[in-house]
Amino acid sequence: MPSGHPPPLLITHDGAAAYLTGAHAMLLGLRPTAERPTTHTWLPDGTTLLLHTDGLVESRTRSLDDGMIRLRQHAITHRYPPHPQLCATLANDLGDTRDDITLIAAQTPTRPPAS
Repeated sequence: MPSGHPPPLLITHDGAAAYLTGAHAMLLGLRPTAERPTTHTWLPDGTTLLLHTDGLVESRTRSLDDGMIRLRQHAITHRYPPHPQLCATLANDLGDTRDDITLIAAQTPTRPPAS
């Protein structure tokens, strides 16, 4: 994985999950005036976007790749609770308390079917 923050995880309402690996840049706060790449992704209705720090997926006893696989699987299983509960569950079940753990979850609205 390139340097910088781990990629966001996209969790669809029907249970699919994938990392958004389009644009990568150095950690936020480093060289604040440096130009950063951007990318655009269409988010289906009811999709959760999960941003997180590496403390959630990496530890001294687990590789980053293994941690990202575990996060994807765990997020699919626990995708329905309200976001504060989802973030708390993920942090408690997967995070390494010796590292910083930050999660931000946002969900696209679910539009009613057209009549």
